[in-house]
Amino acid sequence: NNPLDRASQLRGNQEWQQEAITSEKSRFMIFFEDRPLIKINADRPDEPEILWISYHQLAPLLTNNSRPLFLGLKDSLPFYAIDLTGLNLDQILSHPSFATSKFIDARSIAPSLDNPSTGIIAQAKSNFAWNKNNIYCSKCAGVKLKTKDTGYKKFCEQCQSEYFPRVDPVVIMLPCHKDMCLLGRQKGFPPGMFSALAGFLEPGETIEDAVIREINEEVGLQSKNVSYKFTQPWPFPSSLMIGCTAEVDNPDYKVDEEEIVEAVWLTKEDLTKILVGKSEKRIWIPPPMAFAHQLIIHWMNNN
Repeated sequence: NNPLDRASQLRGNQEWQQEAITSEKSRFMIFFEDRPLIKINADRPDEPEILWISYHQLAPLLTNNSRPLFLGLKDSLPFYAIDLTGLNLDQILSHPSFATSKFIDARSIAPSLDNPSTGIIAQAKSNFAWNKNNIYCSKCAGVKLKTKDTGYKKFCEQCQSEYFPRVDPVVIMLPCHKDMCLLGRQKGFPPGMFSALAGFLEPGETIEDAVIREINEEVGLQSKNVSYKFTQPWPFPSSLMIGCTAEVDNPDYKVDEEEIVEAVWLTKEDLTKILVGKSEKRIWIPPPMAFAHQLIIHWMNNN
């Protein structure tokens, strides 16, 4: 639900960008050490929002190394994000415009924000992470890349190679058998939490191939009839979660004990008890912001 028109055709238009950045219409969101600046309203503390400021308000904090990231247009207004990690945190927060705001970890604040805001944060956060991790040309040893298109492209002036932000596709799926779906538990999960199975796509794989492979690797089941459901950007740092279900021939699973240490078959009735906090086994699932939660709810509604 990102509401911005990304207007990619304007990213490389330097004349337009220079005018837009300094115009009275431009709006900026600020990041510091991967955390967005969030406005907390004293009258509505349960309704935090992205703090958007003007170029005039931002200008005192800008340095020669400041590189605004063009996010897109909305109602003819240009929107940007800027990373001020190199500055002193106290210096930033002492700015009068930030009196009721603070930098908050994106994962922790996302459940309290509206969907359009989380879409914008995902766009900016993933792009900043890509820029931080791609400084040198992979072909020319020691040659620094030049940033272009406001941060959406990097260029090696020595070998003429171009680099673009990448998204890591992840399949996340529910194996299904009759009226049950299978959830797994990883070693690092909090006590009692079970979730959907998941894994990264590998080179040369289709989504269906990856789902079948991951189910077999993690719980030893043969699957078929893979069905795609929906996707979600997951900017930690730059994944795209691809939700699927798949049928399995029998319920006799065997966990791999490396990624999955425990698994459980659950019916719609079992999951209903979990959602209202009345599970006899004290099982719980990830919160609504998590893709697994939405995939489970989707399965329940269509089962």
